Amino acid sequence: MRKIVIQITIVLLLIAALPISYLFVKQATDLSESEAMVQRVYEQQLETILFTINQNSENIIYSWINRIDIPIEQQSGIMESIVSRLLQNNSAISQIAFFDIDTGVETAIFGSSDNREVTPPDRILTRKLVSFIEQNYQRIEGVNEGEYTLLYFVFRTGENSCIGAFRVHSETFIDENLGAGIQQISQDKFQISIVDTTAIQLSDQSDENLTREAAFQYSEMWYFPGYRAGIGLQTSTITELVKIRSQRDVYIFWFLVIVVFMGLVFAISTIRREMRLAELKSEFVSNVSHEIRTPLALISMYAETLLMKRIKSNEKADEYLNVIVNETARLGTIVNRILSFSKMEGNKREYHFEEVNINELVDVVVGNFQTQFESNKVKCYVNPGKISKIAADKDAVSEVIINLIDNALKYSNSDNSIIEVRTGEKGNTVYIEIEDNGIGIQAKHQKLIFDKFYRVTQGSLAHKAKGSGLGLNIVQQIMKQHKGEIKVKSEYGKGSVFTLIFKKN
Repeated sequence: MRKIVIQITIVLLLIAALPISYLFVKQATDLSESEAMVQRVYEQQLETILFTINQNSENIIYSWINRIDIPIEQQSGIMESIVSRLLQNNSAISQIAFFDIDTGVETAIFGSSDNREVTPPDRILTRKLVSFIEQNYQRIEGVNEGEYTLLYFVFRTGENSCIGAFRVHSETFIDENLGAGIQQISQDKFQISIVDTTAIQLSDQSDENLTREAAFQYSEMWYFPGYRAGIGLQTSTITELVKIRSQRDVYIFWFLVIVVFMGLVFAISTIRREMRLAELKSEFVSNVSHEIRTPLALISMYAETLLMKRIKSNEKADEYLNVIVNETARLGTIVNRILSFSKMEGNKREYHFEEVNINELVDVVVGNFQTQFESNKVKCYVNPGKISKIAADKDAVSEVIINLIDNALKYSNSDNSIIEVRTGEKGNTVYIEIEDNGIGIQAKHQKLIFDKFYRVTQGSLAHKAKGSGLGLNIVQQIMKQHKGEIKVKSEYGKGSVFTLIFKKN
């Protein structure tokens, strides 16, 4: 555990130290003069320039509104004359329309006849514009209509308020009304462009090749949805320097990301493994405590009954003594299993290899289980094959067979339970197969059942048979010491076959 804690500490220190070191080095490194200028441009002038572009477009639109926002009828000759001059002097405006504020019905329309009607504003937009007028603020709302933009507003003057709308060709407006201002602002130092995001194309006042290379930063146009105003530096050498620096920063960043990610994966997997192990240990203590408490309670109860001579017949006395003997043996098995596991964990278990006849060993172990077979109504068959003796630790192999038969008993079906023990040779190996027709093991658990403390806790299985989660792990470790292996083949609901494979001498 201490080693794991040290590893986690080192990894976490690296995770924290690498990004901090990178930031420290980055701050300590002086930016070049060109990069410093880029920073100043983007930080100090970008927002001001983009704001100026939007402000220019707002001034132009409000100048249009002021020309027609006068207290006269929209269908009068005076209004028609005013609108005609406005349309004549501003080719970006294709149509001007007026709508009743209550019904949304068109009251007048002026401009080119292209068989397209100006869409009246919806009720939500109308209420929004009216609410601003009530607060003595005239608001303009733009709605994208392909290559056109509809600009809605509410008149300030007149007894019968109405809504006005300009249908404006967006690119023409930008070219005619913002082009000169953009050129004046740029002063051959910046590239300024208006991007139509809906058409994925540029309406640019600068050289197209330079536009592609520049690193633009954009701001949404106030009254032209789908259009963004962008600014970038004109000097290509600065762009190249920034690109090189950015690429280097990206490489460093991704290297650090990979290192941090690997460290986090290692830390998380280690922590999860330790937490899982701690959880399994806790469950192990609970299960073992329960298993020990049960036989102790039975031994205590029947011993007290015998001691106080509360028995009615000698048969009952014999029955109680048998229970005490069986529970004592069960308790001894539990304690021996724990001691055996403890020795294995500390590499203190010693093995004494000798010539062992596996068939004789199986007969002895199965014979010791006869009482349990009878009490659990389980039929056990032994089918010995002709096999050679192997070099093995007799007690360790007996423990392996005991553990597997004990599991077969625990997880047997209540009716018609059968256990079959087979031995034989295959090639240069000797095998022992222990097959049962019990409840079986689901595929997702079969790779985990040999882990220490692991027990299947889903469904009724955990309640059907208590255990410590050590048996199969002990079996696996003993087989490794014998340079053998254990295999499992199981089908859920039909039974399992555990195969022990030993190499011949």
